[in-house]
Amino acid sequence: MAREVDLLIVSTRLENKRTLLRILEGLPLNIYTVGNVEEAEEVFEEHEIDVVLCDERISDGTYHDVLMLTIDRQPKIQFIVLLRTGGQDEYAEAIRLGVTEVIPTPLQPTDIELALIHVLRQKRAVMPAVAGKV
Repeated sequence: MAREVDLLIVSTRLENKRTLLRILEGLPLNIYTVGNVEEAEEVFEEHEIDVVLCDERISDGTYHDVLMLTIDRQPKIQFIVLLRTGGQDEYAEAIRLGVTEVIPTPLQPTDIELALIHVLRQKRAVMPAVAGKV
């Protein structure tokens, strides 16, 4: 039996955290939420994270800082950026850096659900358990 997915939300925006938690409620996920790069690093040290949902900008850096932590520690993590200022250049840069998915804000439930299905398929982790519930 596949294990649950460990998902980390990195956001200083309370509204994004609330929206994500509401959308993800009821899915077979272990969800951790933090507000900055330092806290994200602590979670990476303690847990095997599968998916990261990260705001474009956070209190002590950007998604790029968190992405570099994942590449150094757990290179197979699927990374989703919540892009607030998004234009084509920002989107292309995020993908070039290794981001799996880019989601524009304001957040829409369908965007989150589809991105999650996509990254879990790429990871090939517990997809049957999650796909039927998203």
